Amino acid sequence: MLLTTCRIFSLDAGETEGLAIMEKNPDAVFLTDDASARLVAKHMGFKVHGTIGVLVRSIRRGQMKSEEVISVIEKIPQKSSLHIKPSLIEEVILKIKKEYKIN
Repeated sequence: MLLTTCRIFSLDAGETEGLAIMEKNPDAVFLTDDASARLVAKHMGFKVHGTIGVLVRSIRRGQMKSEEVISVIEKIPQKSSLHIKPSLIEEVILKIKKEYKIN
């Protein structure tokens, strides 16, 4: 079933292997920047995070300051090949500012 699903969503070998590992470790968190891989992982019932989720989590774990994370997120379109909608970037930044009381 996993291989068929991965083929349907055109997942590459790395994403397919990652999902196979998740099947053996279902309590782990699947980290991927690929939207299709996140969709498959969620469908399979796994916890999953992309880049923004990892960055936000770093605030909650005390690994980065909220201002640092906002700066990194703002630079994603210019400094990265990730395809993240500008509206999502704005929404995440607003949520971080609201949650951590930043003006």
